[in-house]
Amino acid sequence: MLPRSISFRALCAFGLVLALALGLLFSGGVIARDVSLENVRVGRLSQILRDENTGDEAQQHLRLALGDLTRVAERGEPVEPSQAARVRRELRAFAAGAATRKDEDVPADIAPLLAERGAATREFAVEGAAMLAAAQQDPAAIKRRMPQFLGTLNRLEQVRADLRRALTHGIDDAVARSAFKVRRNRLHVLIGGTAMLAVLLLLVIWMRQTVIRPILAIAERLRQFNAGQDERADVPGADRPDELGELARGLAEYRRAMQERRRAERRVAFLAHHDVMTGLPNRLLFEERLAHELARSARTGDTVAVFAIDLDDFKAINDRFGHAGGDRALKRAAQLLRDAARGDDLVARLGGDEFAIIQAAAQQPRAAEALLQRIFAALAETAKEEITLRMSVGIAVSGPDQDFEELYNLADMAMYRAKSEGRNTARFFDDRLKEEVRLRWRLGRDLDGAIDRGEMRLLFQPIADAHTLATTGYEALLRWSHPELGEIAPDVFVPLAEASGDIAAIGRWVADSAMAHIARVDPSLSIALNLSPIQFREPALAGYLLATARRHGIAPERLEFEVTESATLLGRNSEAVLATLRELQARGARVVMDDFGTGYSSLGNLREFRFDKLKVDRSFVMSMADHAPSASIVRSVIALGRSLGIPVVAEGVETEAQLAMLRQWACDEVQGYLIGRPAPLPLAHVVAA
Repeated sequence: MLPRSISFRALCAFGLVLALALGLLFSGGVIARDVSLENVRVGRLSQILRDENTGDEAQQHLRLALGDLTRVAERGEPVEPSQAARVRRELRAFAAGAATRKDEDVPADIAPLLAERGAATREFAVEGAAMLAAAQQDPAAIKRRMPQFLGTLNRLEQVRADLRRALTHGIDDAVARSAFKVRRNRLHVLIGGTAMLAVLLLLVIWMRQTVIRPILAIAERLRQFNAGQDERADVPGADRPDELGELARGLAEYRRAMQERRRAERRVAFLAHHDVMTGLPNRLLFEERLAHELARSARTGDTVAVFAIDLDDFKAINDRFGHAGGDRALKRAAQLLRDAARGDDLVARLGGDEFAIIQAAAQQPRAAEALLQRIFAALAETAKEEITLRMSVGIAVSGPDQDFEELYNLADMAMYRAKSEGRNTARFFDDRLKEEVRLRWRLGRDLDGAIDRGEMRLLFQPIADAHTLATTGYEALLRWSHPELGEIAPDVFVPLAEASGDIAAIGRWVADSAMAHIARVDPSLSIALNLSPIQFREPALAGYLLATARRHGIAPERLEFEVTESATLLGRNSEAVLATLRELQARGARVVMDDFGTGYSSLGNLREFRFDKLKVDRSFVMSMADHAPSASIVRSVIALGRSLGIPVVAEGVETEAQLAMLRQWACDEVQGYLIGRPAPLPLAHVVAA
């Protein structure tokens, strides 16, 4: 709105035409100069803002590239030299681009921020190069260097944010000053033009149409953008060749920069809560949503069901199809679970091949059962595809006052029960499983100190020559008599001892007690001891076993140590395990592969290590009489042992028919209830003192 004093000034202008004409010329020059100066400043600030956007894109690209290479290194995979060289070149180029502009191109209030940004850029490039070197040469150092790298990254992003704010404030100030000067000098121009009413009117019309309205339109569009409205609309006047066009184009650059920043912020927020490969919510968002649903269910009366899902045989998929095939399997699994779930269910990838689903419904567990049916129906369809997917699923339904961590742990326990019961199936966490968990907790607690309380004892099962049935040795078997629960099976308490770490002390007690017993037996008989994989974590295991034998006066040649292939020869610690076994062999002890044939790399292990005996798993021996594939496996293992010169022991021999078949195939030794049950050492074999 024009100021009221304009009418008085218009009346006075009729007598001052010449003076006001000169004043009009002067005012026009002032307006042009001031607007031009402000527009030059806007142009310079806009160019710096564009350059900062380019640098920001390069920084984001380098951060993602470094993240990819460090994750490759942390997975134990080699970093491609070509990729490392490319990233290193980009780091050098990024650091070189940090040079500040010439003094005449940079406003004085922006120069210190540009210098600070340049220093932060070079520091980021140095830390990025260090992280790249660690990924190539010392992946273990990645975690140590990561905090410092993230610190430099955060500092660079903070400096960029400060610089961007300063630029935007500078543009806003320049626009405001330009508008203010235009409005102030407009009054002078109108007064000077009152000498000729027609000229004055034309001048007013021209000013309103070509200056005032575009500025107001630009201001209105800027307000809309700052409020998040109509972000796709263009800034009016950007196609004009005059100063207002420069102003509009500068504001358009500012708007694009802010749009890019908002998109980057949304992308960062998405990546912080989602898995990059599958696009599913990650563990952080899963936990937040689960806590929210549990809190909401207390108000709505809904019940929350949590699905803990694990891909079966995912390692085998990676081994067969490579990591690319494993990635395809994970993406297919994510799609399958998304399609099976309802729109308001949350499907998440927690890491590796672990997935989870949150389902809130009034009818539980009916809704969970329906979802489970859809999942397994979809899994059955994958049998027609290149990669067949199988899943083990555990489901837990929320109870009163249950926190999210406990609910997920219950689903996870149900999932592991599904795996133990054959995989590709599902189990609900019910009262029976709850009772089993409670029992395992009690047994784990009572296991501590069981030896001191005299609850542990050793039994000895004979091993005999397959043809003469003469006893050649004994296998020491550990038994636990619980004072309240009775006999606890080894396959129940041994895993508990391994999980708690008590197996190391128990193993030492077994070795000491077994050797004390066998020292009183005919020296021609051997003693077989089972070694847990946890025991191999002790670097002095071989020395302890041999020293115990010396203390009891037992020759190492009488000792046999049974190990399972999956527990000892696979994984990261295989070299340490092999070193322990070789030390035992070098001192005369024998090493026996137990449960041979049940692992997927049995033959590969025979290539890695020369075993002294092979023990055929009892599951094959017990079923070979009426199951042709089992019989073929037993016969093949015996033939393999003979071809390699390695004796073969058959476990689980319970019938004369089984013994006859083993004799026919020239098995060396047998063990089982037909030969003798686990019992204290028979007096017939004890040597009198």
